[in-house]
Amino acid sequence: MFRKLVVAAAFAVALSPAALAQDAPKFSTTSSTIGAILDNEEAKAAFIKAFPEVADNPQLDAAREMTLQDVKGYAPDIFSDEKLAALDAELAKIK
Repeated sequence: MFRKLVVAAAFAVALSPAALAQDAPKFSTTSSTIGAILDNEEAKAAFIKAFPEVADNPQLDAAREMTLQDVKGYAPDIFSDEKLAALDAELAKIK
């Protein structure tokens, strides 16, 4: 009985939000706002590398509260799935 309780407690800790958050990337194109990405030097550099054609566009400030996945709906030719996946790979490296 005690063994089952210990195993259940260990399983609960492993699945706790805090434990799961440790594995989640700090930034992503689905959950991070454009503003959050641009406000972090490493994330901003990755964004500029992935999207140099829009990095200095003044309209970008109007989208600071949106995610890149949100913006994709307005400009799917610029924010393609391939480019967003490449940016997510770079963002995942940021600790």
